[in-house]
Amino acid sequence: MIDNGAYLLVKKGDPTPFTTRKYLTKDHCTIGRRGTSFQLDITFNSPYISRMHAAFHRIGNDYKIIDLESKHGTEVNGTPLQYSSHILRHGDQISLSKGVAELVFLREVDRLDDTVELLFTQPKSASLVPGLEFHLERREVRFDGTRLHLTGKDMDLLKLLYQKANSAVSFEEIMLAVWPERLLHDGDVPDVGRVEVNALVYRLRKKLGSYGQQITTIPRYGYRFDF
Repeated sequence: MIDNGAYLLVKKGDPTPFTTRKYLTKDHCTIGRRGTSFQLDITFNSPYISRMHAAFHRIGNDYKIIDLESKHGTEVNGTPLQYSSHILRHGDQISLSKGVAELVFLREVDRLDDTVELLFTQPKSASLVPGLEFHLERREVRFDGTRLHLTGKDMDLLKLLYQKANSAVSFEEIMLAVWPERLLHDGDVPDVGRVEVNALVYRLRKKLGSYGQQITTIPRYGYRFDF
């Protein structure tokens, strides 16, 4: 059994009663409509979902999703998978058959071992400034060689906003990515209020100093990371 902290959080659909998390513990996992013809890893009842709808393949420490020529399609973050695959990242939104079933791909942060760099520039008239280094394997962020004191939730939020840079991120997406451990409210999103999300964004902005202003508020929707 493979345990690399990857799992699917079911936002909408009916894979199994009282279960909303499905851990990806195999190199190859299939998803589709419940029946007797196929032995699938994750199943749904809806007739709009194909018998063999999509599959997840493990590549190293990553997973990619492939649409298995389903009748009504598979989308990741609103983009259809048409004869192509998609390497999944923490917080990716998966939709089957135009929203009949909706899932979120999540990773337990302490299992991640990749490193990304957040590179920021001043206005065109100014010179390039050092990058903000984001080291997930060490659970730290450094600016100019100095470690920023960020909490786990700070880092989860910063990573989500960076991965979706220059795109609006909804309150619901933030709740799912940053608070997956919370009990779900009405089976939809974690039991987190917008006041708590706003407070976390406020603290992160302060810790990022002058770069905090790059987190833009989208009224009544969420936030966007601009750079």
